[in-house]
Parts: sequence; structure tokens; C-alpha cells
Amino acid sequence: MAKKKISKGRQIISKISLGDKISALYGCADILDYPNDNHKDIIKTVEKLTQTNFDSDKIALEDLCSEYISIFSINATKLKCVPFASWWIDGKMSGKTLSKIVDFYAECGYRYDAEMMKKPADNVSSMISFIAILAQENRFKEIKEFAKFLTWLDDFAISLEKATDIKSFFYAVNISNKIINSFTRRNYEY
Repeated sequence: MAKKKISKGRQIISKISLGDKISALYGCADILDYPNDNHKDIIKTVEKLTQTNFDSDKIALEDLCSEYISIFSINATKLKCVPFASWWIDGKMSGKTLSKIVDFYAECGYRYDAEMMKKPADNVSSMISFIAILAQENRFKEIKEFAKFLTWLDDFAISLEKATDIKSFFYAVNISNKIINSFTRRNYEY
């Protein structure tokens, strides 16, 4: 049953235009950032672009904010789901993967300012936004190279699905992963 859902999701993603994939990635990155007043509108946009139902109408913004803090806050007593690549790849926060990601951003001509962004460069939201930027610039070779830092997204999605009944965070990771995989499976020439 799960394989059927996954292949159906791939079929839907494969039919989405490049522009809609980029918009969906930006939306998913925003969903995985701290919820704000635009959160529900962003979810609705991603739902429409990807033909997915997040069931977000039933959830108040305050509940999304509370759940976000419960799941992702570093200041919480225990992180339920760690949104950082270095934790998944190196087994610790701020591992060598973080510096490799910062170096990769620089090689692509971007400087990541963690203080301004208020999160490390290996945060899932930042990484998905970076993929969207690269896709917007038709830099699919770099997306394929950067995807090595995102191999943990499946495991992260599973942990999100188990951690909360609010599924918008899980769907955002799952959809992002499918879009990123669609970029790495074929040679894009737009």
C-alpha cells in the first residue's frame, strides 16, 4: 500500500511544471519554518500545486506554533525531530556536514549568514530553499551534488509522521523530497 502511495506521488510530481515545483519547494521551506499568519495560505498553495491535502483547515495557527516548538525547538527539553543535516549525517549537531554545506553555498556564490537567518545552514528549511534557488537558476548539476546532503529526508519525514498528529510538517518534507528526487533522476534542460 505504501509503495502505491509513493509511486502515485511521484506521478503527480512528474506532471508539475518546473515553476510550480520551485513554488512548492519555497512553500514547503516556509511550512518548515516557524508558523506565521501566512502559514495556512502557504499550505493551501502547496496543496494546490501538488494535489495534496494537508488537512490544515482543522488546525489553528496557535496549535501549529505550539506543535512547531514542541517538535523543533532546540530550547525544549528534548528535540522530537532534529531538523539539521549534521545530526542525521554526522550523528551530532554542528558536525563537519554543516561546514561542508556552508562551503557548498559559497561555491555556488551564496553566503549563509546564520545569525541573520537565526538558524544553522544545515536546517531543513534553509536547505530546501537553497534547492529552490538553484532550480530557479537552472543549476541542476549543483542540485544533484547538493542532494548528497539531503539523504536523511526520508528518515526525517518518518520521525515527523510519528512525532505529531499535525501532518503539514511531514507533508512538506515528503513533497520536498519527491521534488528534489525528480530533479536528480533526470537531466533538466529548461
